[in-house]
Amino acid sequence: MGTLYAIGVSSGDIGAAIAEAIIHDVRVNGLGIQGFPQVVVAHPDRDTFAITLKFDTHTSAFTISAAEAGRAVKAMKAGKGHDDGIFRRVQDAAVEIEAAHMRGVQGG
Repeated sequence: MGTLYAIGVSSGDIGAAIAEAIIHDVRVNGLGIQGFPQVVVAHPDRDTFAITLKFDTHTSAFTISAAEAGRAVKAMKAGKGHDDGIFRRVQDAAVEIEAAHMRGVQGG
């Protein structure tokens, strides 16, 4: 379950909502890595969640607000798929990891 936060969701819930957005991106655009990125959720302050995507030695990070986290978890648990409010940040982080991985594979 992970850490339960005051907004009523856990770090596991938030990670699952982020993964839901990654899966949506994979359905539409594919994934340029051989695997799925690890999703790490941190809570540096009351109103912010720091999200890090990791794959191999590559990372990409972004933040979402507590309100955005709550909405994303609610959409995911209701079976509504990914949350549009956070999707672009998730997609940008996934692209960053893919590009870094490909540079590493290609030696550049």
